[in-house]
Amino acid sequence: MIIKSIHGTFFIQISENDQDKLIVKSNDKCSLARIFDGKRINHSSSEDNFFYVCLCKQEFAHTLILMVKEVNYSNFDQTLRDITSETDRIFA
Repeated sequence: MIIKSIHGTFFIQISENDQDKLIVKSNDKCSLARIFDGKRINHSSSEDNFFYVCLCKQEFAHTLILMVKEVNYSNFDQTLRDITSETDRIFA
C-alpha cells in the first residue's frame, strides 16, 4: 500500500518475519519522524536506502485514525498540487 499525506509518502508492507506486523517505509526520515517517535526509526542497510518503522497492525490502524483526524484543508486543490509535486520529486 502507498499512502500520500501532508506528512509524506509511505510504503506499507507486511513484515516477512511476522505476519502480524507491518513495515512502514519512507525515503525521508523526517516524514516518519512526523508520525512516529524518532527512536523507533531504523535505516535500511540494503541498496534501497530507506527508513522504516515496524509496528503491529492495531497500532497502524490507530495511526491512520489520527492522520484522518488531522484532515483540515483550507485549500484542497493547492494541497493536492503540493503533495503531487513532492511525490514526483521523490520518485524521480
